[in-house]
Parts: sequence; structure tokens; C-alpha cells
Amino acid sequence: MTIRSLFLLLVLPCPGLLRAQEMKFIDISNARQRTELRYPPAPECKSGMLCDGYGGGSVGDGAPDRRDPHALGIYLLRVTPTDINPAEPFQVEFKILNSGTAPIEIPVYPHLSDLQPNDESMAFSYFSVALVVRGEGETQTTYVDCFGFVELYGSPDHPESMMVLRPGEWIRVTANVLLRKSPEQPISLRFRGDFWLRKNTFRPHPGGQSTDAQNLYPNTTQTPYVPVRLLPPSGSKKPRQ
Repeated sequence: MTIRSLFLLLVLPCPGLLRAQEMKFIDISNARQRTELRYPPAPECKSGMLCDGYGGGSVGDGAPDRRDPHALGIYLLRVTPTDINPAEPFQVEFKILNSGTAPIEIPVYPHLSDLQPNDESMAFSYFSVALVVRGEGETQTTYVDCFGFVELYGSPDHPESMMVLRPGEWIRVTANVLLRKSPEQPISLRFRGDFWLRKNTFRPHPGGQSTDAQNLYPNTTQTPYVPVRLLPPSGSKKPRQ
């Protein structure tokens, strides 16, 4: 049997192996993401003062279905540094893998502002995916409330902002992450990759806006953790000897 015949014999029964490849690399570590959305100015009241606008929003919740063939795995390929000051951003390299058995479409564009229609009074829908760094204790019994994230955006009206990943395909994203929550004291813990995927509808109105978000629930594939250490914030007083 030739080497080529042996290769085909091993690979053809596993078509997913043929598609296991990186499809895109996105580096937003040095980019300032544009996320502001416009809305019409507030109407002028009879007294000559501007009337106050209003804002609001909602998030629709649900739950994943184990029978759903769609799944994502968020790997932390690199966390730099691993000794982290919670008050400062650190760099993370994410790998977003289609770990399911069906194609899945995800947003891949860093700037939400660019997806808004020219007419600031028009409502529009867009997708967002948060790439999450979630802290957990060194043991399963240790609870740590610690996380940070960055987001990517996409809209069907901007085809370049969305990407379909087939099973086994992935993209890499490098970004600076700032922890939104972290313990007040120095602690050793571990980071795992996580995500949330949403479909959002932005509704502008004079003087304000509202956003309705619907959580989408592809299954989550557990990924390896990265050990890190949170340091005291810069400028904090050292304990007396």
C-alpha cells in the first residue's frame, strides 16, 4: 500500500479533518473600537428647553439544547502577562472553534458604529459575540467572581462583517481585555474562555434609544484553563512589616 493510499484510508472516513483549519486572524489589540450609535436630537419643548429623551433595553434569556448541533469552543491560546494588575488591560489570544457538527455564523467586525445605517432614525439589527475571560478558583470548591470581555459585531447588511465556520474551522482574535470584576485581594486563579452570542435590535428615537437583545445558545465546549495571578492594583498601599 502506498503512502497516499494510506493517507486517504485514514482521512476519508473523517471528513471533518479535511476542514480543520484557521479561517481568519483578527488583531484588535491596538485598535480603539468604535461602538457609539447615533440617534436623532431631542425635540424642543414649548418653553424653549430641550425635552429629555429616554433610553432602555432588554435581554431575552433562554437555555442551550444539548441536541443542538451548533457549538463553540473558546480557547485561550495566550494570556500576557500571567501576573495581572486588575486595573490594567492584558493581552489575550482567543481561538473561536466551531466544535459542533453544523455550520455556524458569527460576527467578526470590531466596529459597531460602522454597521449603523446612514439614517440615524432607522432601527437596525446586528449580531454580537462577546469573547470572555472568566476566572475560577484553583479548585472546584473555590468561587471567584472575575471576568472581562471584548466584543465583535456583524450585520447581514454588511456581509464582510459575518463569517460562516464549518465544523472544525476556527478564527483567532488578539485583543486587550480589562477585567470588569475581580477580587479585591491578590489571588492565584485560572482563566477559561467563554462567550455569549446575541442578536440585537437598536431602536433610535428623538433624544434617546433602546436596545433589545436576544441571547442565542449554541452549546459550549469546555476548553483548557490558563493559570494566572492577580496582583494588588497599582498604587495600593503595601501592608506594614
